[in-house]
Amino acid sequence: MNINAEIESLSGQIKLLEQPPASLELDELTSDTLLFIFAEKRSHTLVTSIEIDLSMPGNYFPSTFPGDEQTWEALMPGNIPAGTVVDSYYLHYDNETYNDTFDINNYFNCIGQYQVNAVIKFSKPVLGIIMRAGLGEEDHLGNSNNELGVASVDYCEDNLSHFPGINIVDGCQSDQFILSEDRKTLTLKNNTDIHHDNYRVILAAD
Repeated sequence: MNINAEIESLSGQIKLLEQPPASLELDELTSDTLLFIFAEKRSHTLVTSIEIDLSMPGNYFPSTFPGDEQTWEALMPGNIPAGTVVDSYYLHYDNETYNDTFDINNYFNCIGQYQVNAVIKFSKPVLGIIMRAGLGEEDHLGNSNNELGVASVDYCEDNLSHFPGINIVDGCQSDQFILSEDRKTLTLKNNTDIHHDNYRVILAAD
């Protein structure tokens, strides 16, 4: 039975929030064991073209690429044109236990990281995922907030200190995304330490 019109099932360490949270700032919505998902815009006609960082089915993880290298280009970026009708969901993982003191040795030796694994089965195909945060034109996640975000949510747009996107580096810091061939099943592995993971999944709407 469908959880709602767009999500057929959730499995693993994931929880659907019935209402959007007030804040996604670091240390506001936390859990060591749960990835949170909530609905944003539904049946929304895009006013502008939206840049997406993952546009095609596949297994996106360093071990699946030659030389064990994952780059933004390897994620198959693209765009969704203006005029497309979409549903938008936002995912957020911020562990509760890790303290705010960043230790570079722990980072490179994969000490103190927290991980969640989840599978989402959608009733509609995924058009793309937005997961890149940065500055200016590279801030695909922040730049899509005005078009697809919920006005009442603080999306943590301080990129220099909180890094609200995801990691694509080699090794245990990297996050994994598997999009099925029919674009309706998304398998996720998210790792966090001092930072948090945030990304937006765009569905084709009726």
